[in-house]
Amino acid sequence: MRSHARPALLAAGWAVSAALVLVAPGNLVMRLAFGKLDDPALVSQSLLAVLGVLLALAVIRFGTRTASPSHGRRADGTVRPASWARAVTWTAAGLPVLGFSIPHLLWGLGVPLGVAGDSRAGLAALHGSAVFWALLVAGPVIGGLLTLGLIGRWGQVVPEWVPFVRGRRVPRGLAVVPAAAVGMLVGQYGAMMTKCLAFGITRTCAPHGGTEVLDGSWGFAATYPVFLLWGVAMLAATAGYLHTTGRRTPAASHPRPRP
Repeated sequence: MRSHARPALLAAGWAVSAALVLVAPGNLVMRLAFGKLDDPALVSQSLLAVLGVLLALAVIRFGTRTASPSHGRRADGTVRPASWARAVTWTAAGLPVLGFSIPHLLWGLGVPLGVAGDSRAGLAALHGSAVFWALLVAGPVIGGLLTLGLIGRWGQVVPEWVPFVRGRRVPRGLAVVPAAAVGMLVGQYGAMMTKCLAFGITRTCAPHGGTEVLDGSWGFAATYPVFLLWGVAMLAATAGYLHTTGRRTPAASHPRPRP
């Protein structure tokens, strides 16, 4: 295949699959989260999301099969991820820390970064909830560390310090399913809320009010695009993991445990 055709096909495939997975399903995540399973739009939204996932898998397979031969194999049988896979994985790991953990850490410490009006009083009322703030800050950090497993050795081969299964190959589904699920959840939520912010959140997402918390508080509003970018980066990191692990040779697929 000509060199200029492959990137164009990959870009088109990724754009369409991202639109189907993150934008077309609308508020599918919220409906599932609140148990609104009787909504007539649920079936069509779910089908769009499934179609997007299937298209993404086809794009990954196409990209893997048409990629140039890689010689980035390590001595333990694992494969070095491509540069783009490392870049999107680090992005997926760092975005929630920079865009969510740090602002919430500042708010928990009483620094009203990007918070105005009555929202400051709401933050002050939560200053005594140390567990609440600790969970908000630590959650994305822990998630970011786990995300780095998509490009690390321990994401392909079980580390030596793990008893009984040390040195065995990590099942792809064990890494792919949680990463893809998180990417879809946060990405769909971020896409929905970013669209609401762009076109008027009170009219499209909260017709009965309740958006006064965003009045003049750009710090709160800015977290919504962070969720969207986080979801996109997380799905891209998942695709990078599939691309990396799909290039393992049969001999390298089952590394021999060390004595």
